[in-house]
Amino acid sequence: MNLLEFWLNLSQVGIDANAGWQRNRHIILCNRVAAILSGMTLLLALVSLLYFGAILSVLLAFLVSLVFLLPIVLNHWQRNNGSRMFLSISLSIAAIVISIFDKFDVPGQLEEFQYFHFRLMLLVASLFPMILFRLSEQRYWVIASIINAICIIFYDPLHELFGVGYYQVGFHGAHYYFLNYMVITTALVLTGSTYFLKFSFEKTENKNEELIKNLNQANQVIHQQQDLLALENIQLSRDLMEKNNQLTETNEELVRHNNELLQFSYTVSHNLRGPVASLGGLINLFNQQSLTSENQELLDHLNKSLQSLEITIRDLSHIIDIRNNLSRIRQKIILSDELEQVKVLLEKEILDHQVEIEVDFSAATEIYAVKHMIDSILYNLISNAIKYRSPDRKPHIKVISAKVNEQFVLTVEDNGLGLDVVSYKEKLFGLYKRFHTHTDGRGLGLFLVKLQTQSMGGVIDVSSKIGTGSKFTIILPIPHTLNEQILLDNAGARLYYDASLNAVGIHWKQKVSHAEFKEFLLKAVDFVKTFQTPNWISNVSDVTDRNESELNVLRVKVRADLKLAGLKRIATIMPRANFPDYEKRRDIMKPVYDAETQFFETLEEAKLWLEEQNKVL
Repeated sequence: MNLLEFWLNLSQVGIDANAGWQRNRHIILCNRVAAILSGMTLLLALVSLLYFGAILSVLLAFLVSLVFLLPIVLNHWQRNNGSRMFLSISLSIAAIVISIFDKFDVPGQLEEFQYFHFRLMLLVASLFPMILFRLSEQRYWVIASIINAICIIFYDPLHELFGVGYYQVGFHGAHYYFLNYMVITTALVLTGSTYFLKFSFEKTENKNEELIKNLNQANQVIHQQQDLLALENIQLSRDLMEKNNQLTETNEELVRHNNELLQFSYTVSHNLRGPVASLGGLINLFNQQSLTSENQELLDHLNKSLQSLEITIRDLSHIIDIRNNLSRIRQKIILSDELEQVKVLLEKEILDHQVEIEVDFSAATEIYAVKHMIDSILYNLISNAIKYRSPDRKPHIKVISAKVNEQFVLTVEDNGLGLDVVSYKEKLFGLYKRFHTHTDGRGLGLFLVKLQTQSMGGVIDVSSKIGTGSKFTIILPIPHTLNEQILLDNAGARLYYDASLNAVGIHWKQKVSHAEFKEFLLKAVDFVKTFQTPNWISNVSDVTDRNESELNVLRVKVRADLKLAGLKRIATIMPRANFPDYEKRRDIMKPVYDAETQFFETLEEAKLWLEEQNKVL
């Protein structure tokens, strides 16, 4: 029998042909680990014998190398769980025992390294429970892991118990005990990493097993059919597997591309904008009066190229921002106001081409959505309608809103050149795709419209006929959670936006540090500045013990920013019954901001007041 045959036979000790494949696999794994551990221990004992002679710890190592073969014997006796449990903890226990006896071998000649090398065995032993047991066998691997952890944690106390502790034998390393933290941390990293690796492996394995089971059942059904039907089903199964493989490859490719897109976002934001801005500054430093006409022309071309690059970087950054979910706050949007803003932006084009814009917002005058996305959608659809107008007739654009089945519907219809929707169906909303080349454009508008619509949970539909015009239909869900759109929430406070009141609110849950107060305050100020929010709700009912005078120092610093952002009123909820110093506290808080400040007993009263104030506007 050669060495390979001996290894295979040794690995299969205790295998039961009638048992499950998972049990047999763990038996093989246990036998092999035990054999390797025994062999390595024996080899280490032989090397130690050459270096140190037949001292007690070396003799114990020879004995332990035989003990490590016990799991193979237990597997032979069909004690599979016992063999794995023994193997999971035996290395840790053996390392502790030999380490202690090792200190008694040559009294007075101990070396510091003798307190370190056995810890390596303890780290190796911490991996065994995760390797030898399935995660579903929680009772076993948890117990084994705890025992191994005890051996690591009590390494020094056990040595001190037998009078051979590091400091007891005369060593003086000032930071020796710090080694315990390093070892414990390393063990946790190894155990945790192995756990998650095992989790991922078993999850995939279970899926594969379920897939195999399903395929076997499908095959049984197939064999019961007629020969011709069976052949066709087999072919369909092959096609399905091929499609699944293609889908898997596509998903992997998508994940890879998304990761690349995120990296690209960082590159655009931090690595490209700086050099482009620097290049523009350097160009502006040229003394253009001293340039020849030829060089002046080259400089003009360079300026145009630089501007084009800046536009492209900004466009792509905008796309990435949308995909990265950076803005999801729903606001109340008055459609007629948004359309007027778009008309102002496109005023020259509308006048130059005598564009007629027909508007009907009677069925839905307002909507709760992401404001800048609605602005962008209207702008892109109307500007595209003007850009791709027909030369044979006066441009006419219809913009209509409606509410249908808990959904908001916005349609933009034109009488322009139209599109071949059937031919361009797959490419219609593609990035940088253009279907008319007689006008300037970057092919970005429809891509942004679709991306922004999907970002708000909606869909877009298009119907068009060449030579007649196009109709774009945006369908958005009507949101139902508008009162508390959470911006920041922790144990100290909850910061939210109430779209129905157009108000930013802070509900203080408990007294917080100045740093935490500043974090919430600056977050609220940023929101007010970004969304031009006129109302502020501050609920201090639960914080009766904070020093408002000290906090005013922080409030005053943002006073000018809030006024400039358009903050008009502050509703503070502060029940008199909760505050013995109510009058004093109110007088401290009231004059801080340049906004009308009112104090209320309940949140409901504050909301009623803000509703009335909003109606006045």
